[in-house]
Amino acid sequence: MALLMPSSEAKTVCIRGGHVWTGSDMPAPMPGGVVVIGGRIEGLLSPADVEAASAAADEVFDATGALVMPPLFDGHVHSTSTLLRGTENAFPLELWSYYAINYGRAFTERCVRAAIMLTATEMIRNGIGGYIDHLPQTRFAHTALDAHRATGLRVGFAPFFADLADEDFLGIPLDATAVQRFSLLAPRNVEAVRDSFVDLHTRTRSDDRVRLLLGPNAPQRCSDGLWRLWLQLRDDLDLGSHTHVLETWPQARHIKERWPAGLIDELDRTGLLDARLSIAHAIWLAGEDRERLARRGVTVVHNPMSNLMLGSGRFDVRSALDAGMALALGTDSSNTGGRHDLFEIMRHMVTAQRTPGSDFNRWVKPRDVVRTATEGIRALGPGTGFGSLVEDGPADLLVVDFASHGLATAPVALDALVAHADPRSVKALMVGGDWLLRDGRIEAFDEAAVLQGAAACAADLRLAAQDAAGALAGLHQPYVGWHTSVFGARTCPTCGM
Repeated sequence: MALLMPSSEAKTVCIRGGHVWTGSDMPAPMPGGVVVIGGRIEGLLSPADVEAASAAADEVFDATGALVMPPLFDGHVHSTSTLLRGTENAFPLELWSYYAINYGRAFTERCVRAAIMLTATEMIRNGIGGYIDHLPQTRFAHTALDAHRATGLRVGFAPFFADLADEDFLGIPLDATAVQRFSLLAPRNVEAVRDSFVDLHTRTRSDDRVRLLLGPNAPQRCSDGLWRLWLQLRDDLDLGSHTHVLETWPQARHIKERWPAGLIDELDRTGLLDARLSIAHAIWLAGEDRERLARRGVTVVHNPMSNLMLGSGRFDVRSALDAGMALALGTDSSNTGGRHDLFEIMRHMVTAQRTPGSDFNRWVKPRDVVRTATEGIRALGPGTGFGSLVEDGPADLLVVDFASHGLATAPVALDALVAHADPRSVKALMVGGDWLLRDGRIEAFDEAAVLQGAAACAADLRLAAQDAAGALAGLHQPYVGWHTSVFGARTCPTCGM
């Protein structure tokens, strides 16, 4: 599949006829248009400017009845999981992860590429212009990087590293021989992690679409030595970081034992808590954690569907907004969070905490949700200029059709977008001046070939995983006993249990 390349002669594209919402600083969408030259926005048009701009353009895109806005951004994804749909999705995280790792160990270069291209297909069709790929299959990092470049999307590429396993520090009484075959194949020693990221940094430092991020699996899964390396690589290579944080109650309990002042305090003490860090989940925050995350500019990625599927808990959105936290939305793994559909995630965010008798004046508003779904791209790094439509800014834009499907009778407004839009509403997606989707057709690569290749790889992975079925089944009884003892009478303060 050919890599998208900018045109040798930058053409002028005029997008006209619709309403434009430039981002959170704009109160409401207004009639107008956008002029794009090459990979940049040349100008934002008032209705009076549209005719002259259209006459001077090389290409005119008719956005009549549509909303032109910044693309959506998916802040937490494991791209290779798109091949695992229809597999186990009815276990808590700590048990589910052994099944996920079992599939992961069977991946090949062909399957990694197929998964990333399939993920991109869904992202593009769903109006998502960029995402963070927290990649477990780090042994195929070069293949993954090449695949990301072929999609045309903006990607925060965060390969895993870790050297501690859940069963070691959570006290799960599993047979060591049985679980050894389900260990992550991510780099486990300091030298291997350093060499891998130095190499990837060399390959990506001039790339304007794929940004390398450090991807510790989770802080508690890293030894003190890996923590020191994490900080060193961040500073030496000037890289951002993306990791899982406080996803489940057993994790929160263990973390309190390892770091009595709490994980957020420890990240702050070691200098890792800053605007270059994005964290997924963060359900089990304590005390002043929210205010500290807000002060440090950390992006927190809310993954509601995955959290509910795994029984991990509910993120307190209202408290996060009140604290001024920088939020993004995520869909996580395809075999926990479902589709990479941020329209679904936006509706969940706006409705989930509207509990009976609560103060409806404090319910989450659609404007908060759309801002979270678009500005989360800040997680790729401070000062990127993404997440809004501005003159001389990146020509990244989404065209949502308000003349079809569930939006046909709605005004062109953010409230209607959150309440009624879905992937069928996506008319076009442009990233860096390139049409990735135009009038229902993916322009960046051969979609039919991607679907065919991904289906074949998914079948291969399911077949390969059958060899471990007995060993996995043997983990259930000791796990259930541990799970019961850990939770006991523990209730979830954020989910009404």
